[in-house]
Amino acid sequence: MKGQKFLKVTSILMIICGVIGAIGGVIAILGISALAAFMESTEGTGLLYASALILTLASVIEFIAGIKGVGACNAPHKAAACIKWGVIIAVLSIISMIIGVAGGGKFNITSLILNLLVPGLYIYGAVQMKNDAQV
Repeated sequence: MKGQKFLKVTSILMIICGVIGAIGGVIAILGISALAAFMESTEGTGLLYASALILTLASVIEFIAGIKGVGACNAPHKAAACIKWGVIIAVLSIISMIIGVAGGGKFNITSLILNLLVPGLYIYGAVQMKNDAQV
């Protein structure tokens, strides 16, 4: 079962990345608040807050998807749900990048590829798992 191993490895990566991303998101939100207090103005922090909140939300969803993926390794009929979770994470990653660029950040193709790499591999593993279950 090639798909089972692939899904398990990417699920564990998603759990790790989800925890790190959620911690980073909370730190970013606190940093934005500290910056606003230091500058004595909240002007221009709206997009920063939105981007940090989406990052935190995407990281929590990534963590949940990782747990669901590990569970799906023992129950192949759950692989279809993992595909949906992976697509949601990929879409949230793209939205976060768009908001970052709209807020004045630079678009970086390497960052986009790296942000979509793990969810893409997760989806690939879930598709393999689903195909293995149908055979």
